[in-house]
Amino acid sequence: MTAGAVPTRQGMVVLRLCPNAALGFVALLSLQFVPMFGTMAALLFLMSALALIARRPKAVSAELLGQIGLCLLVGWCILSVLWSDYPALSLRHSLQLAVTVLFAIVLAHRLSPIVLLKILAVCFLIACAVSLASGRARADGMGFLGIYNSKNAMAAASSLLLLIGLCLIVDRRLSGRWRWLGVAGSALGLVLLIKANSVGAAVATAAVCAALPTIAILRRLSGTQRLVAGVLAGLAFTGILLALLANIDQIAGAFLQATGKDFSLTGRTDLWQVAFDEIAGRPFLGAGYQAVWVPGNPIAEELWEEFGVENRSGFHFHNAYLSNAVEIGVIGAALQAILVLGGLIGTLAWVMRDFRAETLFLALFMVRQVALSIIEVPFFFQFDAATILTVAALVYVRRAAAERRVQGLSRPAVRGRAPA
Repeated sequence: MTAGAVPTRQGMVVLRLCPNAALGFVALLSLQFVPMFGTMAALLFLMSALALIARRPKAVSAELLGQIGLCLLVGWCILSVLWSDYPALSLRHSLQLAVTVLFAIVLAHRLSPIVLLKILAVCFLIACAVSLASGRARADGMGFLGIYNSKNAMAAASSLLLLIGLCLIVDRRLSGRWRWLGVAGSALGLVLLIKANSVGAAVATAAVCAALPTIAILRRLSGTQRLVAGVLAGLAFTGILLALLANIDQIAGAFLQATGKDFSLTGRTDLWQVAFDEIAGRPFLGAGYQAVWVPGNPIAEELWEEFGVENRSGFHFHNAYLSNAVEIGVIGAALQAILVLGGLIGTLAWVMRDFRAETLFLALFMVRQVALSIIEVPFFFQFDAATILTVAALVYVRRAAAERRVQGLSRPAVRGRAPA
């Protein structure tokens, strides 16, 4: 992080630590331990987040000014209180989302991408190491839990650690200690990802691993060559998809044998049909932000019983866009899709121009989010690390674009002074 040991004349060493980095570290680390410590960890996150915001309160308005899309999304979630089936819950959760998004925006404005990446490396390494030491697994043996409440949460943390480690390893400009930390993180992340046994996380991680060499190859090509390569990749993807559809029965059997799950991915296709029916009933406004999976709601109770969810919590429609459309309507879900896909395009374009550990991480993280969004709901939750990183990626992309525009405006003046 942004810390350094500075020797004094008397031979003493003074440790300098950036307050923004320290508060960001505490906030992000505390989020990982919410499943273990509950309210105390959530309170520590809130205190650290609010302390970071309060350090420069006058700068907050300027930091929010360039994030109109994110502000509209949060505002829409808060506005859903007016038509929510459970307005008190929608109000509480939307205000918590507002704090989470505000913290992410402020964090991305006050820390450089590389500092944030180093903070994440340490946070997830600690959380995953404690998880491995805990030895907690599901009672049925079908997944490792660690410090988290579900194997999917454990898999999400381990896949992020694996991703962070890979990005640290490939950047030769980083010091040896950070690259070796990347090696340790990648190894630990891979071990825990396998132990967690989550199909969704495995699919997202496979997409990231495929994207890494693709980015490395494409950035060496010209713009025209990248366009041709993109068209060829699209045609190849279409051909593979058609081949899969033509052999759907054989693939279904192989999938069942390899994973023990049916080809509908544990009933996801059934859930999607229910989601479509709910969207058709209230297409534009939805049921209200986080006003679906609530005890007493007939739809939630019916699906919990059908899928054997005894604790009656932690369930969703296993598709980000359908799930969000049920809650905040097609309008809110479309806004989320625009933000996420815009972030994906922006981060990929950025890493093509400037290949570094931090730009690579942001691009691969957005690839992960988009891939995971097809079968999970990986963004725009309160007190959620993946949501914070998604928002931070959007902010960093806009900051990079603004800096590039400033540089573009200054170059003609410099060239104008050069001799013809």
